[in-house]
This record gives sequence, structure tokens and C-alpha cells, in this order.
Amino acid sequence: MKRLLITIFLLYFFCCADAQYKKIDSLKHLLATEKNDTAAILLQTQLAHAYLYYKPDSCLLLAKNALILAQKINFLNGEGRSYKEIGDALDQMGNYPGAMSAYLKHLHTAEQSGVTMGTVQALTNIGILYMDQNEYPKAINYTLQAKNVLESIKDKKGVKDYDLNRVVILLNTGFYYYNLDKLDSALLYEQDAYQLCLKIHNDDNLGEILQNLGMIQEKFNNRVLAITYYRMSSQNSLEQRDYSTLTDTYLKMAFFFRGSNQVDSSLFYARNALTSAKAASYTKGIFDSSTLLADLYGTSDKSQAYDYLKIAGVARDSLFNEEKIKKIQDLRYAEQVREQDIAEIKKQQEEEHKDNLQLSAIAFFIPVFFLVLLLLSKVKVHHRLIEGMSILSILFLFEFVTLMLHSYVGDVSRHTPYIEFLAFVCIAAIMIPLHHRFNHWLIKRLTNIHKWSMHHEATANAAENTKPD
Repeated sequence: MKRLLITIFLLYFFCCADAQYKKIDSLKHLLATEKNDTAAILLQTQLAHAYLYYKPDSCLLLAKNALILAQKINFLNGEGRSYKEIGDALDQMGNYPGAMSAYLKHLHTAEQSGVTMGTVQALTNIGILYMDQNEYPKAINYTLQAKNVLESIKDKKGVKDYDLNRVVILLNTGFYYYNLDKLDSALLYEQDAYQLCLKIHNDDNLGEILQNLGMIQEKFNNRVLAITYYRMSSQNSLEQRDYSTLTDTYLKMAFFFRGSNQVDSSLFYARNALTSAKAASYTKGIFDSSTLLADLYGTSDKSQAYDYLKIAGVARDSLFNEEKIKKIQDLRYAEQVREQDIAEIKKQQEEEHKDNLQLSAIAFFIPVFFLVLLLLSKVKVHHRLIEGMSILSILFLFEFVTLMLHSYVGDVSRHTPYIEFLAFVCIAAIMIPLHHRFNHWLIKRLTNIHKWSMHHEATANAAENTKPD
């Protein structure tokens, strides 16, 4: 009977795996035919996410490529989504420093572009990262920050995936409280997450929530309720192809029955855990399940125990090799970040150079304009033209002073709008009287020149007329 169940499980597993490959093929086809750059970048991040749990290295490669494309066209939302997938991949691979760097950049781009849900996701992922390092108080802190940002949204119905993000925050917070042994708080959050999951028909996270509820009830010593939740979790995880959660749930069930001295049931679920972990290339799951199986067979079948110990040894060596790979990837990632920083600095320098050239051109133009104005005062032109040009000159000068002082005023005022407004009003109040004085002087000079010219012309004419014939 148990062999039949394992056979059914394997058939179901490979059918689900085939469905996953079809989803990836569908995304690849959409990506190949998509001509819009921003849509193509978002599709590439979706494809990266599809590889996350069983080929995190492929996820990382695709996400990095999406990031480069997004940066080329200054697509902030695409950059944020790319950083998220990079962080997820590095977290899955155990590269916590790299994942933290990516998540912080995701947070920065989300805040910069005003994408509230991106901010929520980034804070939530930072919390998960601290959870991976068993720093549960920090994990709770960041997750509750995400909760506050999410709840600050006014138009909740108009926000895509609002309730989905609520589910993730609730289930994560409950798990963190469970690990701090605050079971009442843990149960409250997980029950809220469970009710919301049912309300919005969110099956993707249901398996993990049910697993957490089973763990909480097991600690409360409610064993019947605990195993009921575990079985519900395994069924849901199998349906949703969430093989990492499925493996962990089977392991918890194996330990549960081992604690009840039901060795056959413990062996059954430990073998299922090993099968699902192997099919999903979940190395840690392979190590944990094979170690448990070796221990269970230790007294009854030493040959079987030895075989499982060899599997555990290979998995342990693989984990060790993965650590080496992670170190190499850390170096590569650090080098890529360094190259991106250099490119960003170069881009900023080029933009500053362009700005300086433009400011220099403006600074050259203003005195030339004043000089032209003075030259015009020496020829016969209507004083209205002089007045108009003098107004233009003061406007040019005011705008130039504003450009030069804007950054300084912003830094001093910490970009407080009313302080900046008052500062530029004061500058204008100083410059306008100066303009009036300059304009008055220019018109007076023009009038005097014209009077002198007219007097000189009249004298010359009189002298001409008094000459003897």
C-alpha cells in the first residue's frame, strides 16, 4: 500500500513538474515576441522568479540581465523588480550579504519611484533575510514596518495584490513569533493569515500557513490538530508544486510520528521527503531526510542505514561545494556591483560636465547681453526697446542666480518648500530695486546722449547757415 502511495506521489510530482516547465516555456515565448522594452524587462523578472526554487543560479542570471536592460533605459520599476529577484536568488543560495545589498537597492528604487507595494515587498524580504539568520526580533521589526506602509494606503481596493501582501506579512510575523516562543501571538497572526487566504482564494501561501499552524499546535501539545494541519499542508503544497514546503512538512510529519514511536509512519514520510527533495534538487532537504532515514534504520537494517548515510554524505559534500560556489559568486557579484558603481559615477560626471558647460554658456551670455544693451544706448533707438531689453536682462540675471543658488538653498533648508520659497523671494526683493536703478540710469543716459546729439546737430547746422556766400 505504501509503495502504491509513493508511486502515485511520484507520478503526480512529475506531472506538476511538467506543468512548471510549460509555464517557463510560455514565458520564454512571450519574452521572445515582446517588442516593448519595459514589458520585456518585467517578463524577464517573471521568468527569473519561475526558476527561483529549483534553479536559483538561472534566476540570478536572468535577473541581472533584466537589471542591466532596465538601467539602460532608466526604468526604475524594472530595476526594483530585478533587484528583488536578485535578492531572492542570493537568499536561496545562502548569500546573505549579497541578498541584503540587493534588497536595500530594491527598497531605495521603490521609494525613489514612489512604488508603495515595492517598498512593502522590500521591507518584507529584508525581514525574511533576518529570519534566515535567526535574528527574529529584527525580522519582526522590518515586517511590521512593511505592515504599517501597507496599511497607510488609502485606496486599498485599487491596489493590485494588496491582500496577497497582507497574507505574506501575517504568515511571516506569526512564524517569527513562533520562533520567539510567543505562541499566542503566533497563533493569532497565522489564523488571520489563514482566514484571509481562504477569502481571496490564495492557494500559493496556504501550505506554509497550514504548516505553521501545525507547528504551533504541536507545541501546544494538540497533536490531533497538529497532524491534521500537516496533512492539509502537504496536500496543498503538492497541488501548488511548492516542493520546498512539501519537503519540510513531510520531515515535520516524520519527526511527529517518530515522537509517537510510530516508526513505520515516520519512515514513510521521511522517504516522501527525500523523494520530493531529490526531484526539486533541494540539497538541504536531501541531507535532512537521508540523515533521519539513516537514524531510523540504524537498529533495524544497517545496510539501509549505510545507504542513506552515503546519500547524506554526498548531500553534505554538495552543501560544502555550494559554499565554495557561493564565495565565487560573492566575488563576481561584488565585482559587478563595483563596475555598476563606476559606470554610475561616470554617468554622473558626464551629466555634471554638461551642466557646467551650460552654466558657463549662460554666464558668458549675460554680460554679453549687458554689453549689447550699453552699445545700443549709444545709437538712436527708441527708449521702449531699451526698457524691454533691460527687463529681459534682469530676468536672465535672476534665473542665473536662482540656478547657481538652488542647490545651496536646498541643502541649507533641507529642501523645505516654504523656506526655499522665502529665500528666493528675498533674492528677488534685492534684485528688483537694483533693476529699477539700472533701468533709470540707462534711460537717463540714453536721453542725455540723444539731447547731446540733437544739440550738436543744431550747432552744426547754425554754423553752416552763418557762412558768408
